[in-house]
Amino acid sequence: MRALLFDLDGTLWDPEPHVYRIYSDVFRDHGHELTRSRWAGVLGTIGFDLWGSLEELTGRSLDRAALDAHVARRKEEEFAVLRARPGVLGLLHQTDQAGLLRSVVSNSPTAWIRRYIRQCGVDRGWQAIHSPEGDTSRAKPTPHLYREALARLGVAPDEAIAFEDSPSGVRAAHAAGVRCVAVPNAMTASLDLGLAHLRIESFEGTRLEEILHRIESDTRWAGDDGTSRKDHRTPDDVCL
Repeated sequence: MRALLFDLDGTLWDPEPHVYRIYSDVFRDHGHELTRSRWAGVLGTIGFDLWGSLEELTGRSLDRAALDAHVARRKEEEFAVLRARPGVLGLLHQTDQAGLLRSVVSNSPTAWIRRYIRQCGVDRGWQAIHSPEGDTSRAKPTPHLYREALARLGVAPDEAIAFEDSPSGVRAAHAAGVRCVAVPNAMTASLDLGLAHLRIESFEGTRLEEILHRIESDTRWAGDDGTSRKDHRTPDDVCL
């Protein structure tokens, strides 16, 4: 194993409950509920149109610019006190001690990523940051960002592990041939993360050595003849 690839929002830090509450309040102010099932459909993605959904529910056009400004103000207020999820600092320290490469692979814009990894105190030690910069064709759940990260680091898919909190992120890693550790938060714990090779409920108390051992002993990564999946790679599985 040579590299660890980390999602940001919901994984390294957890603004998700705050974001859901902010949008829920807007829906409620307009006489409707933002259901968990509707929210689950946008978690870990970009380019979604919640205001379009609200317009359908209310039957009228909304001042989207005003709503966006309101949401932005609320995020500024609520995010200011947030820090890294418990145990993140320890796992990153173990990663560096083991001499592994690491990159951020996130659907958020680079400016957002840099701002909040700095706020969370985890802005040092990254070899690269990968963002679609608003391009939905490159965003998760497509595998493009993960393939870019592998190419940038010069590692094969079977030499990396991804850490994700959402079905969208897990699917992206899986499609890129990267084994994935799901680390759900309160908003994603009940969602389908079944494509992940390993699920842990928290980074706190997590030992990197144990994660590596459990991932590499996962029989789903072996071929039918018992050999490692890396011996069955196709050209599309490797991006160098």
